[in-house]
Amino acid sequence: MKKVWKYLVITLLLLLGLCCVGVLYLFFMPGTSLFNITYINYNIKKETSKYSASHVSAIELNSRSYEIEIIESETEQIYLKAHSNSFGFVNSSHKNFNVQSKLDNEVLSISITEPYGFATTNLSSIELYLPASKAFDLTISNIKAKTTINSENIQINNFKYTTQKGSLTFKSGALNGNLELNLGSGDFTVSKDVATNTNDISLKMTTGSFKAPNSVFGDLTITENKRGVISIGACANLRESQKSAGGQITINLVTHANITAGDTIIKINEITNSAIIDLTKSGKVKIDKLTGISSISTNTGSINLDETLSPITLYSESGDINVSRAFYKVSVKANNSSVRINFAYTAESYLSNNDARVLYASIKNGSLTATGVEHVGVASSDTQAILDGGIKITGNGRAHITMQNIYETNSIEGNNGTINIVVNKDSQYVLKTSSAGGSVRVNLTQTSEFGGYRNQELITTYVNCSSSTNSLDVTTNNGSLTILDTNFA
Repeated sequence: MKKVWKYLVITLLLLLGLCCVGVLYLFFMPGTSLFNITYINYNIKKETSKYSASHVSAIELNSRSYEIEIIESETEQIYLKAHSNSFGFVNSSHKNFNVQSKLDNEVLSISITEPYGFATTNLSSIELYLPASKAFDLTISNIKAKTTINSENIQINNFKYTTQKGSLTFKSGALNGNLELNLGSGDFTVSKDVATNTNDISLKMTTGSFKAPNSVFGDLTITENKRGVISIGACANLRESQKSAGGQITINLVTHANITAGDTIIKINEITNSAIIDLTKSGKVKIDKLTGISSISTNTGSINLDETLSPITLYSESGDINVSRAFYKVSVKANNSSVRINFAYTAESYLSNNDARVLYASIKNGSLTATGVEHVGVASSDTQAILDGGIKITGNGRAHITMQNIYETNSIEGNNGTINIVVNKDSQYVLKTSSAGGSVRVNLTQTSEFGGYRNQELITTYVNCSSSTNSLDVTTNNGSLTILDTNFA
């Protein structure tokens, strides 16, 4: 056994020695090849021909990983300079450095062949010179290059950028046309000094980022996003339709949003003209101000809305829902969720606007807390509760509802959980309560001399009136039922 190990060690040492000899041979004999491996040590500069701007409308630049800079040309000519300053070991088929350019039908195509392998790019660079007197369509494609555009006079029309894991920083200049971005895991950044033109954007990425927090765009269409980060100042229409999408979207101002995604985290300061958002997994939604009839749904993610200025429909399978200041109708359906709806102090009354202070809800095994409500309506059937009206709490769900007033016909139905209702002491309505097997406590100013009542059977009470078209019908199964007015709450 010892002899085996001895011969094995000797063999390994011989192989290691041969490898060292091979490396030294390649190092001292640049350009030669051994087992299809070549050592390179380049310090080469190449330049394309110069093309008149009047003959060019579009430019296509294809490279690999050398750093790229777009520079303002001092003349009316377009040209490119490339510098290969690489050294290391590469596959013989990947050792070449070359620059090729071709002008065809006003499209200038430039391709850079770069050596790659176990080699450094060092100070290798690519410089593309563009005249400032004319705007060009620009296409840039690379694997992992760092690209910079930093000239306030450079103008770009339509811009197409494709990379696997590179980065592009647009520091200054003008972007006149549309953006088509395929970022992979790369980054694209637009600074505040770049002049935009409500440009439309088509965006595809895996784990990359698109950051333009101070820019205003037209339509933003997200065609793919696994875990990428998007941050922009404003856009007209925000569109995404992929149930498995993830990542994060942060926007200051959006006109309209139509999003189907999965684990995406959405943060928007203001939407001015409606939103349709459907997150099928654990995605979250946070919107500070929302105007326009809207619908938002999540699976396990939360929905947080600060201010809603139009009717809205909310769904969640198990995520929490919170509306801090609602002005108009809120329809909510949730399972295993904590739901909190607060109508704004300055919201109109239902008497003056039949969409104001309206709450329709269907809650299963969760909780509902609502304040400032004036109308909850009546469901025509169990399945229509969220569409037609009424509040229906099923399973072990519970509710605490504060009603600023009661107008027209209203129905609240509980099951095994607690139902607590507080009503404005000055409201005029007909109250009906009953419970199949749960405890009951009703104490209103009109019943205070009797200490309220605790009857489970159907009881009808005329509150502050002898008759009224306003009514509130509250029933439970085995859960407890408590109704108080503001004198006793």
